[in-house]
Amino acid sequence: MEYKMEQWKGTKCQFGYINKQKKFQFAMLMLYVLIGVGLFLIGLAVHKTRANLFTVLGILMVLPAAKRVIALVLMVPRKSVEKERFEKVRAALPESAALLTDYVFTSTEKVMSLDFVIVMNKNVYGIKDGKKTDDAYVEKYLSETISAEARGYRVQLFENEEAFLKMLKRSERKEETAEERSLQEKVVHDLTIIAV
Repeated sequence: MEYKMEQWKGTKCQFGYINKQKKFQFAMLMLYVLIGVGLFLIGLAVHKTRANLFTVLGILMVLPAAKRVIALVLMVPRKSVEKERFEKVRAALPESAALLTDYVFTSTEKVMSLDFVIVMNKNVYGIKDGKKTDDAYVEKYLSETISAEARGYRVQLFENEEAFLKMLKRSERKEETAEERSLQEKVVHDLTIIAV
């Protein structure tokens, strides 16, 4: 059952997450609205007045529905990465690299998104999604998020995957130690936690 739910609502930072979340959050919003209205109508039919427990329960359905509205507000302006772009970036990466996609995250001031986040060789590379982005703010925020766990990691943003792939071809590939892999896993975990 859990697998089916993950398949329907998506897995955070994985391919297709944004599009799946839009559908899932909209369906859940409609479900909560229908339950709330249904409870109200049942109370009205049974007690012939609005002042009853069913009305209170119907009104309380606004709370989980509001959570779904907020999730929709975050996701609707964004779209998932196309399959071809995802495959192109994934194929170019070394096996040791961690790839996060459909990356939407928030700070106390802003909602931000990146098409890809790649963690490898003590670097966190972000590929922008084409929307206007405050690069300095995003780099600083991601650096602060991972700095507690990973001293020496550098954050760098790219306009598109072509710029990233050019840099990747020029860079040297080296084997990571077990300690570096463990540290990379912690960084990926921290980045996944801040994602919406």
